[in-house]
Amino acid sequence: MQRLALGVLVAIVLSETAFADFLKTEELQSFSEKVMAKVGKGDLDGAFLAMKPYIVIPDAEYETLAVNTRAQRSLAGTRYGSTIGYECLGRETLGLSLAKVTCIEKTEKHALPWRFYFYKAPGGWVLNSFNWSDRLPSLFSD
Repeated sequence: MQRLALGVLVAIVLSETAFADFLKTEELQSFSEKVMAKVGKGDLDGAFLAMKPYIVIPDAEYETLAVNTRAQRSLAGTRYGSTIGYECLGRETLGLSLAKVTCIEKTEKHALPWRFYFYKAPGGWVLNSFNWSDRLPSLFSD
């Protein structure tokens, strides 16, 4: 009976686990540009759809993240104005397994940093996480 319960628990956990597609090393920058092109047009739904196949979080967490980002971004829009474009600033690596691409979402009155963090899994690169903020000074290494 315990084995059956453990088997059911494992099946539930596996059904909630995200299985990501993989990116090649040379695709990290273009992937980030593709996402930011949608952000730069104010299309957050399209940006999230572009990220979904490569991000390694469960679907429920992904949906919550998308909803919260849309809500927070609309609040920032009242403060900083409409989105007018984007610019990708560069890529950094740590060792052979970690990479970060940094971009900005340009608005009428402010730049919003976006960061995409990648991990090199055995099958290729996955989007481990991403974030955006209104903390422009975080881009500089004062």
